[in-house]
Amino acid sequence: MADENKESQDAPQEPENTVYQRDKTAKEPRAGQTEGETAPKPKPKIKPRKVFVAKKVKAKTDKPMEHRTRQIIVSSLEAAEALRKIVEEFQEDLAKVPSDDPDKVFEDYEKTEKFFGRLAKKYSLCPSKLVGGDLDWIYRNMPVPDTLTEEVVEAILKTEKMMIPEPVKSKLGYHVLLVCETVVSKRSTEQKTEEMDPRLMQMLERDRSEIQAPGKDMQIPG
Repeated sequence: MADENKESQDAPQEPENTVYQRDKTAKEPRAGQTEGETAPKPKPKIKPRKVFVAKKVKAKTDKPMEHRTRQIIVSSLEAAEALRKIVEEFQEDLAKVPSDDPDKVFEDYEKTEKFFGRLAKKYSLCPSKLVGGDLDWIYRNMPVPDTLTEEVVEAILKTEKMMIPEPVKSKLGYHVLLVCETVVSKRSTEQKTEEMDPRLMQMLERDRSEIQAPGKDMQIPG
């Protein structure tokens, strides 16, 4: 009888059912986790901060446009190309600054225009330097002021907002141009000037640049 009791004690005991064995829907406890202990919630993933990158959007329209423009006139192509490069590098530096502000692109536009205006006041040979090279609005079939030529106007009308085209050569020198703003033109300029209503002519005259333009025989210093 004593031997039978000893054998029953020495016989291997069946392990008790664990939680996950009794309930098949329960998850098996992880290493280091005791039975009945609630598993810690995973930490929320922190999304990396997005950097706002301004994209250039081309306005697709067949309607005539007006371009608010600034210019710098210099006497040599080398000087014009150097100024153009300076402004482009300034724009690139602004674009590299990270920001999640959706208005950054417009703030960069303003900074670029002010920077260009300071260069115009310092280097331009045009009387418009007094107002930072501001030419006001340029549009097709407008009366061309003495500070511009037909070729320069055409180059402006082909340029997109905040872009700087290749320097344009004219009898006045080399034009470095910056288109600051574009809008769809609401002017009726298809008629010939001599056929226009006098009231419309007065409107066009008021729209002309307030800059006192030099004479056509203006000499560009070397």
